[in-house]
Amino acid sequence: MTAFAVTSPAFAHLGARVPPRPRPRATAAPPRRARVGKPAKASAGAEPSSSASAPRPLRMIVLRHSDSCTEDASLKDHDRPLTAWGRSAAAALCERVVDAGWADPDLVLCSASTRSRETLAAMQAVHAPLRDATTVFMGSLYAVAAMDGVTADHLKETIVEWAAKAENEKTDEGGAARAVRCVLLVGHNKGWEEAASDFTGERVSLRVANAALIECASDDDDGSLTWARAFDSSGPAGWTLNGVETHGLPDPDPASEAGPGDGGEAGPGDDGSGDEAWGEGRGEGSPFPA
Repeated sequence: MTAFAVTSPAFAHLGARVPPRPRPRATAAPPRRARVGKPAKASAGAEPSSSASAPRPLRMIVLRHSDSCTEDASLKDHDRPLTAWGRSAAAALCERVVDAGWADPDLVLCSASTRSRETLAAMQAVHAPLRDATTVFMGSLYAVAAMDGVTADHLKETIVEWAAKAENEKTDEGGAARAVRCVLLVGHNKGWEEAASDFTGERVSLRVANAALIECASDDDDGSLTWARAFDSSGPAGWTLNGVETHGLPDPDPASEAGPGDGGEAGPGDDGSGDEAWGEGRGEGSPFPA
């Protein structure tokens, strides 16, 4: 995996490479339950093979980070880690995305926040192929998610830019060119819900450790649909909500002992159900993403 950190000056230097992080302890996945949203298409359960007649579609996995600690008031919002329940929920969600045939992205764009990084790490611990994707940690994905109506456009521009860089990187290293057809986006509400809704034209709700599976089928016989053309509002391409994957775990016990990194009593911005509620405890005008 090639990993980069790309942030605003307030977070880190541009282009800094990221050292490997310790892997969280893998947690057994719960029994499978039905997904939220539209039934999956017949072709969604497996990755298309090279011999398949249908062109490989473009896919986005719009994934909200897992449950994070709110008990330590000394921590900046950007630095809040996952709770123990949150790590389990991220691993459980990953298992469901794997079962749906969507867990092998070519590119990962992840918010630089601690809770987003730890969500991705928990998923990588139970599904090693995630480490093979070009991975970029970006401060801008944290910042834009708190703003009204700007996340979708920012994601479009960022995906187009980094998909091209990832494809060129493979070629520059002497490897075979690898087209970026699936992008995993790890970040925050309210921007993630807004973006998923804007892309699909449907109302998408994302609790913590939920992922919207969004697909754009190629209208070209040779599968040459590009990200730029798919995002062009004047073009023929259309994005479809394939479904919303959930973690499937019971809600955390609000009576359990709370502490930094552990699930427990609800704190500001956390409704105690494992879902940090936007606007609850922070107010609709909060400068922080959820």
